[in-house]
Amino acid sequence: MSNSRDSEATRRHLLEVCAEEMRLYGFKAASLSKILEKAEVSKGALYHHFENKQALGYAVFEEVYAEEYLGHWREALSHKDMIEGIRLMLDGFKEHCSIDDIMQGCPVNSVSQEMCATDEGFQKCTSDMYKAHCDLLMTAIEKGIENKQFKPDLKVEETAWFIISSFQGIGSIVKSCRSSECMWKLHESFIEYLNSLRV
Repeated sequence: MSNSRDSEATRRHLLEVCAEEMRLYGFKAASLSKILEKAEVSKGALYHHFENKQALGYAVFEEVYAEEYLGHWREALSHKDMIEGIRLMLDGFKEHCSIDDIMQGCPVNSVSQEMCATDEGFQKCTSDMYKAHCDLLMTAIEKGIENKQFKPDLKVEETAWFIISSFQGIGSIVKSCRSSECMWKLHESFIEYLNSLRV
């Protein structure tokens, strides 16, 4: 039992170290030798858990980046007022995002832009994550319509996808501008759009 726990801890540690390298350098430039050095594990231990660098990258995306991303949204959308929940989430980003965080950008956005055009595995990981995000939003929007918070004639799926694309577009622009002020202004406009969905 102890070996099983140790093995899982090693796997998780590899994921965390690789996630940090990918945040800093992107997937292609992330060095396996540096990951092994920082994680203090052997190449054999790496290949015990992951067939190759690609498999490690997919696991990082699904188990670290996507879970972190969807976790923020699950918490926001669990609020009785969806828009207030999203506003609180964005305020949290404003409070905790350093300029380094802004320069690195949202990891799911960065990796998807880097890899999706050339790698089917990353394309599938990204597509699955955004579909899960869309499902969360559609459920929240439908609940808002049912509770008479939102306009009854909203196109639920289209609205959900527009929210996702707007949110990710903001992330791309802020990363390019490297400006916290730009982020705050765009977040304000994002909330203004969401408020236009209200009855």
